[in-house]
Amino acid sequence: MNSTFLHRLAGPAALAAVLLLLVGPAVAGQDDDSAKPAPVWKASRSNNLLVRSGPSTNDYLVTKIKKGDPVLVADLKDGKWAGVRMVGPTFAKVGLLLELDDRVRIDGEEAVVVKGRVSLMAPNESSRPADAENAQVDPNRSTRPVLRLEPEARLTITDRFEDAGRSFLLVKAPPAATLWVFASFLEDATPEQIPAAFRAKPAATPAETTSPTPVVTTEAVAAEVAVVELVDEDAATGSATEADASGDVAVVVVVEEVDDPAATIETTDATADTTEPAAEDEPVDPLADVTIDEAEAAWEAVKKSPHDDAELEALQLVFVSIAARETAPVSEKRLAELRIRQIELRREVRNRLDKLDRLENRNDVDRERIENAKVAIIARADYTMVGRLNASRVYDGKRLPLLYRLQDPVGGRTIGYVKPTKDVDLKPGLGRMIGIVGTKSYDAGYRLMIVTPRRFDIFIAESESK
Repeated sequence: MNSTFLHRLAGPAALAAVLLLLVGPAVAGQDDDSAKPAPVWKASRSNNLLVRSGPSTNDYLVTKIKKGDPVLVADLKDGKWAGVRMVGPTFAKVGLLLELDDRVRIDGEEAVVVKGRVSLMAPNESSRPADAENAQVDPNRSTRPVLRLEPEARLTITDRFEDAGRSFLLVKAPPAATLWVFASFLEDATPEQIPAAFRAKPAATPAETTSPTPVVTTEAVAAEVAVVELVDEDAATGSATEADASGDVAVVVVVEEVDDPAATIETTDATADTTEPAAEDEPVDPLADVTIDEAEAAWEAVKKSPHDDAELEALQLVFVSIAARETAPVSEKRLAELRIRQIELRREVRNRLDKLDRLENRNDVDRERIENAKVAIIARADYTMVGRLNASRVYDGKRLPLLYRLQDPVGGRTIGYVKPTKDVDLKPGLGRMIGIVGTKSYDAGYRLMIVTPRRFDIFIAESESK
């Protein structure tokens, strides 16, 4: 059988076997669903593809990847979200958060799980201060677990930091850790795009031998069918083998005899390669029915509206779907590709303008904020917690419990959450500096510092009293 064909069949399954060996038994919640497809390498077709902590736009941003960056897709959810493993150079600089408590000990440059099940959290890139790109993310806002570890799991430590009296480690992601991207923004990776460490090695080519002139027969004969299997090399006995150079996985060719009276066989000394690879199921595109005219109408509406990054991202997906259709006219594909670039440019310009605004605001002295900070410093000793009270977009009482967030008066960082009670109406304090008297506790389930108020006072700044 042709060695290139063997390599093509063996590649995805061998890659899955190697990943399983890399992950190890200490990782809980691995893919054990045999119905899932084998992991496959894809590449980003967007120059600013958002990678999220979960399969929805409600899940927070972890990182962004560039056009051509390779990702290993190991899952597909709802037909549009691709689960990508944190392997290869694309995610080499993305560390996961691990809280350092009595379940974890440090052994040199490694963190070792000693008891219980420990969660690795995806870093929330949006929680990083806008004017300090190298600052640590806020662990109170980086609460999405991407992997759970069993005792004896070992992780390489890349950094360590303190936050509100708690210790955290940044660790290299295990191969089973999964993040999520829009599947429509991915395309098949070329062999050159796949990281060298993950490319399947071709099987050894057997020595060529001189063969007599092929003889063609139309008689009913028993056809020999070559079956390709992946087995442990030690267990492969009694069969012809072509071993992978790593020595861990062997490709075994088993010749079976199948009756086929209608077969017409061309006989040579070398067995003819007549087997076709099974066709892979293509994921269903939920945007397949959107026409170019409908997409253009949406583009005109979005252009006239205030900037909304989520709306632009959704519209970009529509144009990506149109550009990828094989049956679409060339003119429609070109128009869709033009819109994709325009949307990317529009989002990039908006992000830069936002950054300039933040820098401008930082340099502009905010008198009211300074006055509030003075009041907070003076009153801090008399209150359980002091800050500006605002609503939470996450803990809104719908998907999660209703909580209000309390922000630092100077930096704007969330310092805790306030739990509403029937005896204390917090609404008059929204948007204002307040001092809370109550009970403060750390909720290990939600990983939040929560204050249950008994009463609160509103601080009136000088600008409000005029």
